[in-house]
Amino acid sequence: MGIKAYNVLLYLFLPIIIFFFFLRVLLGKEDKNRFLEKLCFITKARPVGRLVWIHACSVGEVRSSYNIIKSFIKDGYKVLVTTNTYLSSLDVKNKFSDNVVHQYLPLDIKFFIKKFLKYWRPTKLILVESEIWPNVIYLANKLEIPLFLIQARFSDNSIKKWSIFGNFFKHLLEKFSLIIPQSFLDKEKLESYTNNKMHIVANLKFSSDILKFSTKEKNNLQKSLAKRTIISAVSTHKGEEEIIIKQIGGLISKKNILLIIQPRHPDRSNKIISLLKKQNLIFKQRSKKEVPNHTTRVFLFDTFGETGLLMSISNIIILGGTLVSIGGHNPIEAAQYGKCIVVGPYVNKIEEIVNDFLKHRAIKKIKKSEQLNYLLEKLIYDKKQLKTLSFNAKELTKKYLNTTSFIYKKIESFK
Repeated sequence: MGIKAYNVLLYLFLPIIIFFFFLRVLLGKEDKNRFLEKLCFITKARPVGRLVWIHACSVGEVRSSYNIIKSFIKDGYKVLVTTNTYLSSLDVKNKFSDNVVHQYLPLDIKFFIKKFLKYWRPTKLILVESEIWPNVIYLANKLEIPLFLIQARFSDNSIKKWSIFGNFFKHLLEKFSLIIPQSFLDKEKLESYTNNKMHIVANLKFSSDILKFSTKEKNNLQKSLAKRTIISAVSTHKGEEEIIIKQIGGLISKKNILLIIQPRHPDRSNKIISLLKKQNLIFKQRSKKEVPNHTTRVFLFDTFGETGLLMSISNIIILGGTLVSIGGHNPIEAAQYGKCIVVGPYVNKIEEIVNDFLKHRAIKKIKKSEQLNYLLEKLIYDKKQLKTLSFNAKELTKKYLNTTSFIYKKIESFK
């Protein structure tokens, strides 16, 4: 299949694509105030001057791009950031102001992308991780806009799907001026599909800024938490809360332990509340400004943008997306705070990082969820091991090179 066949298929299925898109709007799965942006209704003015376009799918990818965005701003560029999700749009808004414009990426329909590129006229286009959109890539290349794929990561399933259209995938990858895989595993996967040489492997998450938080809020929470041990499940997905509560329900019934649950998507809070009520667990809810007391067993941290605060008050962090087959989220953020990190068996998205952490005794990994209670109980009462894991995690993040400036210089060398 080539780009022409791809576009023919898109036009044939366009009515169905539009139908399902509006169905997502009705179901609340799209931003109801800005969903037309995905149909290329442009709502922002193009700033004057050089403009770099950075596309990242969701929150994790956007956050890994923060320092690259800052580097472009420092060098006088204006920055357009496109994303696919509502939460990522909030993240961009919270982090940046005048120098960054946020838009949702339009559907990859040829006339949408043509209009989008004509309006924004980017100097460079950077795609993050696995964001391969054929019309975006072909049309930008046709306009001689330098293309970059950074933090490149493709799951085995993604590679398997693309391999069905091997030649098409190869042609797409060869449109890029530079591809920087985030691990040697990803480098091996990609090199079999392209002649584009990948001499550099770099993970931007290693050099991301430590998440900020309000010291005042931290002090207020710590007063109410007294000397309790805090186990926090961070960025949890559907099914993980049930596993955690089932496994450590007995552990959190003890007065000196508090479980904090932070769902990856705060709009799932009602379902988690139903689960907590079903288990007769006394809980407090952060979004309602409630504060836990000595009878609280679970604190539902259902707010957005407070991960730094949560990590700052935690003793042990269970990394979300690792107890169900999501593949895991970035452990670097917790490591930067010097926290003891626990991951489940599903770490395919962060496998190389986890292996490095295991090698340096900076993380604990369970092979199956049934081991969770035993491990946590052991860590809570083995203060020496808890301290060692926390210390090693923080020290390991210091050893990583600052990859941001290196990647930025490589991108800037292409004019």
